[in-house]
Order: sequence, then C-alpha cells, then structure tokens
Amino acid sequence: MPAGRPTKYDPKFCEVVEEVGSYGGWLSEMAEACDVHRSSMDEWASVHPEFSEALARAKQKAQAWFESVGRTGLTAERFNSALWAKQMSARHRDEYTERRELTGADGGAIKTEETGGAAEKLASLLAGIAERSGNSGESA
Repeated sequence: MPAGRPTKYDPKFCEVVEEVGSYGGWLSEMAEACDVHRSSMDEWASVHPEFSEALARAKQKAQAWFESVGRTGLTAERFNSALWAKQMSARHRDEYTERRELTGADGGAIKTEETGGAAEKLASLLAGIAERSGNSGESA
C-alpha cells in the first residue's frame, strides 16, 4: 500500500450511497453521507469493484427517483417542469440533453469558404444606402 493517509473506505458505504440515491440524492450528498470528498468516492470506485457497482446503482436509483417525480408531476396541479428539466439535463446529461451534431456532405467535415473582404463590401453597401437616403453619415 502506498504511503499517505489511510483510506476511510468501509464496505458499508456501498449501502450508504445506494440509500442516498434512492431518494434522489446526488454525488455531493453521497460523499457527505460517507463524510468524505467526492474525489475519494472516485478513488474507491477505481479500487473496490463492489463500491463501483454500488455507486452505479446509486446513480440509477437517483435518476429513477427524479423520473418518478417528473411522471407524477405531469398530472399534478402545480409542477415546475422547467426546473425538473434543468435538473435532469444537469444530473443525467447522456439521456436528458439534446445534442445536435453538424457535419458536411456524407458525414464529412463542414467546408468553409473565404468571403474575401466581406466587411469592406458591407461598409461600401451601407455607405451607398446612406448616400441615397441623403445622409452622408455626418453628425450635425
């Protein structure tokens, strides 16, 4: 074991994180329930397969809790659907964030072209319009 502070890991934390997830709690709440920093949970998950599995289950339980709240909210008299949607897209990005990918022809790169002096052409056009309308652009 490498030198440094001893780990606070205890197999009972598997149950703790799953319980927190079961009522919609998220990573910082799980870490607080274990009295550690979130990075400790990441380390535990990489070293202890049982904790990795528990953390994945806890995240799934949290998502299920929020989905249940959303489903119930569909028929509730007062439901803040915008807040619910924001929570879902923040917590569960992969499933609740709309993504659009732009590609060129046949899925390739998007081609761009140099417009060559577009700003100058626009300035010239605007000057011509101002001249025709009797406004030379000078202030009184």
